[in-house]
Amino acid sequence: MTFSKTRIVKKGFTLVELLVAMAITVILVSLVVVITGNALDAWRGARNEIRAARQAKIMLDSLGRDLESLVIRSNNNFEWLNVKSEIRDIGPEGKPSPNAASFIFLTGASDRYDGNVGDSLEDKGGDISAVGYKLEFLDPIFSSPDERYSTFVLYRNLVNPDQTFQGLLAVEDLDEAYSGSAGGSAQGKNFMCENIYEISVVFSVEFVDTSGDLQSVKVPVLGASGGVNAVSEFSIKGDIIKADGQDARYSKGRVVSVDLSITVLSDTGMRLIRQVPLDDPQKQAKFLSENSYNYSKTVLLPQP
Repeated sequence: MTFSKTRIVKKGFTLVELLVAMAITVILVSLVVVITGNALDAWRGARNEIRAARQAKIMLDSLGRDLESLVIRSNNNFEWLNVKSEIRDIGPEGKPSPNAASFIFLTGASDRYDGNVGDSLEDKGGDISAVGYKLEFLDPIFSSPDERYSTFVLYRNLVNPDQTFQGLLAVEDLDEAYSGSAGGSAQGKNFMCENIYEISVVFSVEFVDTSGDLQSVKVPVLGASGGVNAVSEFSIKGDIIKADGQDARYSKGRVVSVDLSITVLSDTGMRLIRQVPLDDPQKQAKFLSENSYNYSKTVLLPQP
């Protein structure tokens, strides 16, 4: 009997096969990285937009409710509403907010008396409050002006009816009276929201012209940039509308609505605004298109 040895040969991968496998692996890993990166970018974008929309809703809903309850009395020379574009720079050094309208007016706010309306201990029976809205650039925790910790912060200051009656009701200069008694530093006021980069307002006024025809005009409150019918200060004194402290051609008219517009920076935009040069309008426009969101709301005002 004869035995023969069978030689078993183990065949491995060739260099070409290894290279092909590595190439396929690299392609698959690259695709996974790209897809994951796109998914993360989409998630961050959605997160930023949701957060910005939440900030905008808080601000627009609150200001809208207060304006819908605007209080104006006729046959007097008292100031009931004052809106102006801040002339001081609000923002990082050299990069201020393009427009920061501040509001002071009298309103029948539903949250007067710290929300304790009807409480026999808190509610003294007053129904008219003064309210102020102001944009600041500071640390919202400690109200510090240190730019390292500062952000754009919107404050709302609601003055209870008793204080309003004592010093802010029936005054000829509401802005001056408010600033002297209740509108000092932002500290102590109610923090509303942050990252509000710009606040603009446009009043819709109806009036009868000299020929007896009913006319309507849009009056934006803007800073130095100006515009058609633009003013830096808009106020209502009794039956008279004042534009930059003077009687305008529509001074005998009535304000029927207010268009509110705000620009909210994303958290990424808020971090970048200190670093990105915005020394010309094109760079600013590009920065805002990539890092901000715009929201608007029209508020119908009560009519006498």
